[in-house]
Amino acid sequence: MLTLQELLTKEAQLSPEDYKRAEERAKSDKCPIIFTLEKSNLIDADKLLDLFSQYYKLEKIDLQKVTIDPKILSLVPKDIAKKHFVLPIEKVGNNIVLAMGNPKDLQAIDAVRFKSKLLPKPVVASVVKILDAIEKFYSSVDLKEMKMSGSSSKTNGDSGKMRTVIGEGVGDKDDGPIIKLVNDVLIQCKETGASDIHIEAYEESLRVRLRIDGALKEIVKPPLGMKGALISRIKIMSGLNIAETRLPQDGAINVTVGKDPIDFRVNTLPTVHGEKIVMRILDKSNLQVDMTQLGFESYQLKDFQGAINSPNGMVLVTGPTGSGKTTTLYSALQELNRESSNVMTSEDPVEYSLSGINQVQMKPDIGLDFSAALRAFLRQDPDIIMVGEIRDLETAEIAMKAALTGHLVLSTLHTNSAPDTISRLLNMGAAPFNLVAALNGITAQRLMRRICSECKEVDQNVTPELLTELGLPEKFASKVQVYKGAGCGTCGQSGYKGRVAVHEVLILKEAVKRSILNGAAAVDIKKVAMKEGMRSLRQSAIAKMIQGLTTIEEVIKSTSSDND
Repeated sequence: MLTLQELLTKEAQLSPEDYKRAEERAKSDKCPIIFTLEKSNLIDADKLLDLFSQYYKLEKIDLQKVTIDPKILSLVPKDIAKKHFVLPIEKVGNNIVLAMGNPKDLQAIDAVRFKSKLLPKPVVASVVKILDAIEKFYSSVDLKEMKMSGSSSKTNGDSGKMRTVIGEGVGDKDDGPIIKLVNDVLIQCKETGASDIHIEAYEESLRVRLRIDGALKEIVKPPLGMKGALISRIKIMSGLNIAETRLPQDGAINVTVGKDPIDFRVNTLPTVHGEKIVMRILDKSNLQVDMTQLGFESYQLKDFQGAINSPNGMVLVTGPTGSGKTTTLYSALQELNRESSNVMTSEDPVEYSLSGINQVQMKPDIGLDFSAALRAFLRQDPDIIMVGEIRDLETAEIAMKAALTGHLVLSTLHTNSAPDTISRLLNMGAAPFNLVAALNGITAQRLMRRICSECKEVDQNVTPELLTELGLPEKFASKVQVYKGAGCGTCGQSGYKGRVAVHEVLILKEAVKRSILNGAAAVDIKKVAMKEGMRSLRQSAIAKMIQGLTTIEEVIKSTSSDND
């Protein structure tokens, strides 16, 4: 009988060297060798499954064509299925049919037999498809069947707020399926480190997605008949008008998951097939206020800290929604938060409560907008002012006036780069001489997905020519090693786990000020700033790539070429 290596060499022309590498990788990752061979793309996936079925003399199964009864999944816990790369398919008498990449894995068979009290009957399946099926089918069990423990709810006073307590480990028998569904989605959002929950209605379907590390991932498709009750439940929890379905609404949900108080910012939006709901998680335990951990390069951090520690002037943080501007601003505020300073903020909304800082929630419907709050702040003897966002000329002019009269002003704008911010303010109508006199510096930033440390490997597809096109000098391109994530159980096969920030810090030195006063375009201001030592977003992203923190795909996706 041929060994597995001999069979693969004979039937698929796999070299002994490639087999050895796959075998070593499988031992290192503690996974079946079929998994490492699948990811290597050395053998066609269907051919590979045929050969493993032939070698083990067992039936093969295509998991993409399988529907699994939730009762079968409940026999084998998800953590055991993921740990051993197995998936229960069906129960036949005293047997449980088990999809496996390595049918000779006795530890896996014993673990399933112990839990299910049934005798496993292995069939061969693609491990990539097993892992995909685990996420697909078990998510449905967790959320649709409401099997997750600890989804009881009750109210509890916490800092003057009414909080719904969920995840205490004991289910409430009176909780209906809608309450359990909402509770379990909130719990899963916390456990996966998601930043947002999207609940979307379509003509013939309803789906729930989580934004994890910047990318949306579908976790469940509840029955369409749940739509009305599900939306009403969330609107009740967030204090919104359930009768109003024609206009957008904003609210908040305050819950305690286990022992952790967590707030969700809720927004509803009417669409042609019903209201869409987006909930942003505001978990204070995830708030990073240590400036050294924000992703700044050392010299960038020195420049930024120098700008915010000036006695007066304006410092702006820019970038698109979800780029980490709030975290950077809160970190700056915490560094400036001293007994001797009166720190005041106007925010929409107030995302995190910071001790020692006077925070004001904007209420545009009664006339309390950023410009109104800023005018009031100037009569409150402030030292440091944070304006949530500069949206119009009135706010910009009041902010510059405050900066020019002895106050430090922090704020944000939605612009693509630091030089673009100057053009945006000038286009609003800000006077160039006031802007130059008031502005200390600008930081633009982006969040890029971080390579999973568990499956990090060299990206063999990246050539020196590609790196040169990216913006790396030719003399360095051939010496740089670039990495990627191969995909593993830890990162859900995505190759990414967590995010890393990149920054572009523009300090207004004399040459930059002159170019602004001379009416230079953003591209020309950028050239002058780079000559003065500014590193662009693309350059900062390339540095993170060289450090092995992110991939070339993330660099290209998140930043624009300096030649654009």
